[in-house]
Amino acid sequence: MRHVTAPEGYCNVDKYLSLISTKWTAHIVYLLGKCELMRFGQIQKELALVSSKVLSSRLKLLEAEQFIWREQQATIPVTVNYGLTAKGKELAEIVSLIVDKSDAWDANITSK
Repeated sequence: MRHVTAPEGYCNVDKYLSLISTKWTAHIVYLLGKCELMRFGQIQKELALVSSKVLSSRLKLLEAEQFIWREQQATIPVTVNYGLTAKGKELAEIVSLIVDKSDAWDANITSK
């Protein structure tokens, strides 16, 4: 499941901005950037407002774009771990910068 928003050969910036701005994707990347690996239930607990269906969809999208990896263990019940790929770690740095900058902007607004 690839995230396609433009014809082949079109500007990749739009493709990735659209991906990042899709609800919950930046949140997931940010969380996984703070932890080496997380299970589905842990991610869902941290993002209390996201439904299982949406979270599953976003994880599949991020995996298809190679920002995260998925590891399924043969346990009962099945254990699935998620983590960031090298590409995902780069994206997590960018998302973290955006979070830091937005916090600074909000601090400036409240201090005036």
